[in-house]
Amino acid sequence: MGCGASRNGSWITSDFQKNQFPKLSETNQSPVREHYEVVVIGSGYGGGIAACRASRAKKSVCVLEQGKEYRPGDFPEDFSGTHVHLKIQGKGAKGSGLELFHLVVSDDVTVVKGCGLGGTSLINANVGLEADPRVFHDDAWPHELQEDMENFKRDIENARAVLRPQPYPFSSTHFKELEKVAKHLHNNVTDIEDLDAVFKQATKKPMTELFYKTPLYVNNAIKPTNQFGIPQPPCNGCGNCISGCNTGAKNTINMNYLADAKYHGAHIFTEIKVQKIEQIVDCGRWTIFYQRYTEDKLEEDAQIVTAQIVILAAGTLGSTEILQRSKQNGGLDISDEIGKGFSGNGDQLGISFANDNSANTLGLRSDFNPKRHEPPGPIITGVIDMRDEGVPVSDGFILEDGGIARSQIVPYKVLLHAAAPIFGDDDDPSDDWEQLALKMQGKAVDHTLPILGMSHDSKRLGMDGTKNSGQIVLDQDGVRIDWPGSGKSAGYTRMDKAYRKAAKALGGTYIENPVWSDNFLPFYNGRNTVTVHPLGGCNMGETGADGVVNHKGQVFEGNTGDVFKGLYVMDGSVIPTSLGVNPSLTISGVAERCMRLMAKDYSWGEQDYSFLENPESVAWDKNTKAGIKLVEVLEGEIVEAKKQAKFEFRSELTLLSNDLEKTINVEPHSMVLDGTATCRLMSKKPLTFKGALDLFARTSGPDSVVDSEKMTYKGHLIASDKKKMYYFFARKIIHKDHPLETGFADTTTAFCSIYEGEDDSGTKVGDGVLRLTIPNLIKAIKSVHVINVQGGFADRTMWTAKFFKLFLHENWDVYSPFSEGDGILHPSQVRQIRPLNLPKNVQAEVHKVLTRDQIVLRLIRYKGGSKGPVIASHGVGVSSRIFSLDTVQMNFVEYMVQRQYDVFLLEWRSSFNSSSAAKKYTLDDVAKYDYPAAVDKVLELTGHKDVQMMVHCAGSNAFFMSLLGGYLEGKVRNVVASQTSFIVIPSTWIKIKSFFHLPSLAENILGADALDVYDEDRSWTDKLYDKFMKATADALAPFEEECKNSVCHKCTFLFGRMWQHENMNEDTHSTLHELFGVTSVSVLKHLSRIAKEGHVVGYDGEELYLPGYSKDKEQRLDSVKYLNHSRHLNIPICFLGGDENCVFEPEGLDMAHALAKEAHPQQDYTRVRIPDYGHIDCLVGKHASSDAYPYIVDALDKYAHKDQNANAVVNRNLKSALQMSNKKGRKAKRRQVKHVLSANLDHPDFNHVDDDDDDDDSELTHLTDAQKIASIELNNELPWEIPVTWKKKTLSNNKVHKKRAYRPPTSEVEDIHIKQITFPENSRKRDMYAISDTHIGAYISVNIAERVHVFLEKLIAAAFEVHSLILNGDILEMWYHPIDKPPKTVDEHINDWKSGEKIPGSLGFIQCVQQLADEHDVKVYYLAGNHDNMMTGAAVKELFGENVQYIKGKLIFEIQEEGEIYRVRFEHGHDYDLFNSYRLGEDPDGLIYGQNMGYYIARFAATGTFTHSSCISKLLFHALPPLLEKVGFDFIGSLLMKILSKDRHARSLIGRILDSANNGDVDTEQEIVLDHEGKYVTVERLMKYRYVKRTVDKFGAGQAFDMLKHSLGDFSDYLETCDEDVVVMGHCDLKACKKMKGRRGELIYANCGAWFDEMKTYSYVKVTAPWKGGKKGHGRVEVNFQPMHRENVNTAK
Repeated sequence: MGCGASRNGSWITSDFQKNQFPKLSETNQSPVREHYEVVVIGSGYGGGIAACRASRAKKSVCVLEQGKEYRPGDFPEDFSGTHVHLKIQGKGAKGSGLELFHLVVSDDVTVVKGCGLGGTSLINANVGLEADPRVFHDDAWPHELQEDMENFKRDIENARAVLRPQPYPFSSTHFKELEKVAKHLHNNVTDIEDLDAVFKQATKKPMTELFYKTPLYVNNAIKPTNQFGIPQPPCNGCGNCISGCNTGAKNTINMNYLADAKYHGAHIFTEIKVQKIEQIVDCGRWTIFYQRYTEDKLEEDAQIVTAQIVILAAGTLGSTEILQRSKQNGGLDISDEIGKGFSGNGDQLGISFANDNSANTLGLRSDFNPKRHEPPGPIITGVIDMRDEGVPVSDGFILEDGGIARSQIVPYKVLLHAAAPIFGDDDDPSDDWEQLALKMQGKAVDHTLPILGMSHDSKRLGMDGTKNSGQIVLDQDGVRIDWPGSGKSAGYTRMDKAYRKAAKALGGTYIENPVWSDNFLPFYNGRNTVTVHPLGGCNMGETGADGVVNHKGQVFEGNTGDVFKGLYVMDGSVIPTSLGVNPSLTISGVAERCMRLMAKDYSWGEQDYSFLENPESVAWDKNTKAGIKLVEVLEGEIVEAKKQAKFEFRSELTLLSNDLEKTINVEPHSMVLDGTATCRLMSKKPLTFKGALDLFARTSGPDSVVDSEKMTYKGHLIASDKKKMYYFFARKIIHKDHPLETGFADTTTAFCSIYEGEDDSGTKVGDGVLRLTIPNLIKAIKSVHVINVQGGFADRTMWTAKFFKLFLHENWDVYSPFSEGDGILHPSQVRQIRPLNLPKNVQAEVHKVLTRDQIVLRLIRYKGGSKGPVIASHGVGVSSRIFSLDTVQMNFVEYMVQRQYDVFLLEWRSSFNSSSAAKKYTLDDVAKYDYPAAVDKVLELTGHKDVQMMVHCAGSNAFFMSLLGGYLEGKVRNVVASQTSFIVIPSTWIKIKSFFHLPSLAENILGADALDVYDEDRSWTDKLYDKFMKATADALAPFEEECKNSVCHKCTFLFGRMWQHENMNEDTHSTLHELFGVTSVSVLKHLSRIAKEGHVVGYDGEELYLPGYSKDKEQRLDSVKYLNHSRHLNIPICFLGGDENCVFEPEGLDMAHALAKEAHPQQDYTRVRIPDYGHIDCLVGKHASSDAYPYIVDALDKYAHKDQNANAVVNRNLKSALQMSNKKGRKAKRRQVKHVLSANLDHPDFNHVDDDDDDDDSELTHLTDAQKIASIELNNELPWEIPVTWKKKTLSNNKVHKKRAYRPPTSEVEDIHIKQITFPENSRKRDMYAISDTHIGAYISVNIAERVHVFLEKLIAAAFEVHSLILNGDILEMWYHPIDKPPKTVDEHINDWKSGEKIPGSLGFIQCVQQLADEHDVKVYYLAGNHDNMMTGAAVKELFGENVQYIKGKLIFEIQEEGEIYRVRFEHGHDYDLFNSYRLGEDPDGLIYGQNMGYYIARFAATGTFTHSSCISKLLFHALPPLLEKVGFDFIGSLLMKILSKDRHARSLIGRILDSANNGDVDTEQEIVLDHEGKYVTVERLMKYRYVKRTVDKFGAGQAFDMLKHSLGDFSDYLETCDEDVVVMGHCDLKACKKMKGRRGELIYANCGAWFDEMKTYSYVKVTAPWKGGKKGHGRVEVNFQPMHRENVNTAK
């Protein structure tokens, strides 16, 4: 007998085939996000359906499953592997809880259930029978469900469509054996006196109704995939359904519902046990406490995740247990009915042993050979249905044939042979010899048919109205079932009789269920039961007095009829009665119904029940990558920031990598952190830790350490009540401090800081030192576990070795005496240079200076204010970049400009940027020519009579030579001399160089005119000299100052040790080649001469500057020449130097200070010694701005010009900017800017300047005249800013970006739409236009629709170039309604807009948008703003047609061009505005009906007709003190928000804003009408809502302050998180088109919101991505505006 096509060759589930099935769960130990909209606990029928439907509704969904994920091929098929998959709970407890089979053993009832992703569907028999409809007539079911049966039937059909129950197409042997039983009962019923009325009535049915094939959730079709894209072969009949399907043919939940949930974005986690849930009352959320399994053991501390909606679907026992623990341990007030109403569904097992014929019920290996073995088929294939309309529903039952999985055969055989003599009953002794023969031949088991019966075990379905059911009770090991006499129901007795008749019909011995048998009474206190279909415990009811949940699955509050918002149960536990059939289809129907009603209650829209059109195309990630995890325990103390008290801290963190190869090979070797931490400073309970770890990242940034690597821990500590969040930052510095250091201390010691809130802008909680102790280190090493490896021990060992190799390699690099690092970024490499952090009105100006000996110098001016002017002069071998360094947090220029100085950086002839740097010159030339020419030029530019000087190193020597030589007479007001001056006491190395005349040797022997610090293209003599320099540098430096940077070595050789390495950050240290360059040998010879003499002298040693100088006081004071020259020192001088200067001894400045004071006792001379600083680190050190610069400014401030204040400077700059903006034509303006910058366009500070002339009309040559006119008209609007060039990506400017994967934005309330765009080659249809904030329909927007109409007509004329139009929010007005009138509905608004009568021009605007979308192939997107947030997709389509797409969120274009991806983001921006954000969440008290504060402000503005544009930014300027505009520091901002969150201040703030909006005082009793039904909100309720406090509580004070800045139009901090190349926003009327700092570096920010600027102009953003047809391949971003007066509108019309 064959079984069809699938029998021709069995499916062998090898590792290869196993990998054809996708892995749905996140990798074990993957971090669970902090919050989801929906969290589903459990993954069986109810959980899978809940996850599927919620994720299809575009909700963020998380599924938490206790068990493991099993894919086909993972299930046991031998008894040797089965026992490790068994968990016994209760008596004889064993197992961890991760096992596949769970046996819950109680005195009265034993429950068998499955545990894994997919729940019990993994091990059930796949039967999809419907319950008798009369079951739902019982009063135990809520009347709402009883009255909704038609819809409920459709819910069941929806479940049936997914699970696809169908009869098995073949007739198995055990099916035929059961058929014999059915025929026996049917044919002999009237002759059997002992059968009761149930038998007699039921067996009168036609045979086809009495016996039929069971519908099974089994695939029998031969298709590549099922309807969800999952590979699913047909059933091969191996008979292992109840131990797990290794072929994949079984329609378990992970093959359909869960797969669909995953496809729609659900996060699925396994090996997580939920302990309890708690309600967060004040924000309408739920906290779920869970523990992870690590190494098959539960972690000690619980972690948390929060959700708006929690759906318990952990099964009858699981969900009940969680709610009971939540009530007992979490204080959740749920019904006292919890745990009651348990039913075993009347399950009973009967066995007909040693029958006349083979039943073929024993399973085979899934790779069995069909030529040698007859497949048994699915476990259950047929049913005898003893239910009938003429029989009370409680008396009906069913009988199903059964089978035994291969892995269970051994215990099955043992039990049969042991039970037959004790519990067997054979009333036909005539076949005893035949049965004995079967036993002797070992065939008795093969001739045995198990029969599974289901009836009703609860009198709740009876006529007497009494309840007889079990109770689920919490126990130490989970739960137990208390139900004495559970098997005494009449249904069991009735089935027992049927089993006996079945055995008689089959010629076998009936074996009673041992635990139910009277023969088992000595061991049990009555007839007990075993069930595989547990039901109840969280029963449905009318109120909490008779149930735990209502008909929707919502949990009752206590014993009342009220329900908890957002808490549901959806599994077998809600079924209030036994069903009498396999319950999976009924449970699925109930879950589908609950989700349908939930979607309606939460306005999720219509549920989508469709299937994928092309499921074969789903690209599942089937081959997971090797990962690794380990557990690290850090312990130590945290010192409280305020009181300095000490608190113990302990964290137990799981370090996880899901892609081990990437972790090993890609810096910064990142891993995920997930775990718990305990510290009583923050919480009495353990905190959940979620974060990331960067391993061995090279230190960088302002505070980095030279030649070091770091392990950085970043994450959040979340309190269990979710009311507190802390930001945790820790790092281990891997740095060699002495020759014998091994690195153990560095790699096991972490220095941490903890802050309140989401980042380090919050209030600091404390600092601490944490250590990985030796026992914990051993534990961590032992815990290393490779995951997701399909191979065996060898593969895991290989990956483990690679991971440890990473540690050994990185430690060797740092601590080995033989390692040699690069130390520098090679000059040929391109790095990202940050722009100077200067006010917009401060631009670098380059002025050329021609000296009298015809050398061109440069002065770079930063006009930060009226102080000064200050000339800053560098030393030899460097350039002015030492003052404008971008690798420190704040450089000298930024510091001085911030303090309103007019700064000039002097690039004298020693600058390596100068063509004279390598030529022969002396400091005499500098003193005689360079300084006089530079000072005169500054005086000419500023109109001042004198200057202030800040001179450094050799620049200081040369300056004092010029000063003492009389070249600067009367032109210098005061001086700061850095490191040296006119007296020089050299360091030991400088003395050695001078003694041996090393510069002269370099010149004479090596023939070198100049020396540099580079490595490439060196001759052999240069390389020899390099080696000599390195050896010398190593000999000079103490160990702690050694490094591996070759440039550092050469600088040390040439000039001496110039810095203390501890003061340098790694970014600066690795780019020393950018600071140092070529140095003329002649100037080095001059410096050597000065060093030998001890004071400034001429190149030949001639006493030109201090003639008559002597160390002997009497001699020098007797010298007329000395006194004559020293009179030039009669100006205020600050002698400033590092106390650890190793180029010039600090005593040199001490002596100069004394000599100056000696010559001019009344003059102001100061001496500043900076502790722990060396030479140039006083200027370029990572903390120089706080440790050194203040001394410089103090010295300069005493003598700074004070004839102008800052406001005058700002006004002057503003006037200049306005004059520039009034220039006609774009080219004229750009030429003016370029003229100022043309002197030095190659300077690093000017790399951002766009010198392309993008207005070249040659691109229009192939167009028609009409097209040319349209294009020129549209593109010659006057821009607000210089259009920004969007540069094409090349190796040079994209190198850094390629290391970092794109991170799309996330949002709790907004959708994210990413569109991939590939333009056809040579297509001109590339321009993207965006407008926003037109507010069509608002009283402040009179005639604006006409103006938009004019713009769109221009756009239509040029549509051949237009790819897309983005209506970027607040296009249509829906907020501006007076407070005393009901606001219009969406339909009323639509009628107004479409009529064109009430709003002039609106109809034309709508028609233009339609025309662009329908006729010109322009992609049009309508993005919701705040004022039109009530718009819907249906409303947009009704207005504009089917081709305009509505997006409630963000739109991102990913543009592919020449192998690169360019991204531009469009969003309105209101959700980051304090007053207009919808992110605050629900309004649990119903105070303001879910609106944000901006809505009510707008309503008052419409009432009071606020005369200015009523955007909140302008209202705030009226409402808040001017101080707010000047707040620039985060800690001040956070403090301000905390103050404003106080009730008194918050009420005052809201009141002042409303007063301003209303143009008068607002009465707290005033009512704002909300609808036609009279619903209203008073001002008092608005103030009571405490809007600011709620924002601070949710987001932290720092982020709340950022949102306040966003209200004022400052989006800079938000833009820093953006990962796109261009971001286009609206919402504010601050004009913007500029480059900003983004997450990936530089981004272009444009704002199109200035329609709102009192409606005097219209504006738009135009974006063109880089493409080969653009000028030099670049793209372009510009914001344009056009004055639009009434007469222009009429003319256009």
